[in-house]
Amino acid sequence: MTKLSSILGLILLYASTGFSQTPCQNHPLFSMLPEHKVSGCEEKEFDVLEVEYRDRDGNWVKIQHSGYFLKTYYEFLGEWEKRPSNPLIFQNYIQAVTSKGGTLINESKGQALLHLKSAGESWWIHIQSDQSGTYSLTGVREESLTQSIVLKAEDIDRELKASGKAAFYGIFFDTDQASIKPESEETLAEMAKYLLANPQLQVYIVGHTDNTGSLDHNQELSERRAQAVVQTLTTTYRVPAAQLSAYGVASLSPVSTNSSEEGKGKNRRVEMVLK
Repeated sequence: MTKLSSILGLILLYASTGFSQTPCQNHPLFSMLPEHKVSGCEEKEFDVLEVEYRDRDGNWVKIQHSGYFLKTYYEFLGEWEKRPSNPLIFQNYIQAVTSKGGTLINESKGQALLHLKSAGESWWIHIQSDQSGTYSLTGVREESLTQSIVLKAEDIDRELKASGKAAFYGIFFDTDQASIKPESEETLAEMAKYLLANPQLQVYIVGHTDNTGSLDHNQELSERRAQAVVQTLTTTYRVPAAQLSAYGVASLSPVSTNSSEEGKGKNRRVEMVLK
């Protein structure tokens, strides 16, 4: 316990946004654990972090987050018999992140995944170790490569008249959750504007996912997301409930390939479909 406390005292989270990073220096979010050295790193202006883990129900979940990418490798320099265990390594970072309001997403035998929002930035932190005392720490500062296009009310009208449906990429959800993020407000407001101007219309709000994870899980998730959109439109924007019906179809109606990140991004969407 004394060793754990001493290590915890050495882990310091950054206090401000923006930093200059020389290749293969210590990760800017944290100080280094004792008896370790930086043995390598990978730094990219934009890349994707992919992590797979089992959720509480035993289902495989795969998360993907993209943005500024820095992976740092730490080599243990001490005696083999005194090497830190995986739980000890992970617990130090877990306590450091959660003490700043961050969240532990998953901890398993060989990895831990955490999320930290601080100073206006969103960081995904992934730690891996192989029981040797050596470990890697990946930090991704989440960014979008391109801004989502917000459909205006007149665009929605044109899409529905042309094809009977309109796809929305400006509705954002927390990973593997149905909670709608605040940055979705502009898209939701345009949807409501169109529906309120056309009270005679009845539409389906349909949730779509990519093929990451099981079909059953994604079907349930896509339906909960569609229901969340309907609830927001009816409660926040006063759209009559009689105009809306929520459905989820998981990955059963793709508009692009699921073999690339770009294609998966196109498949993750909410659609408005005329009844």
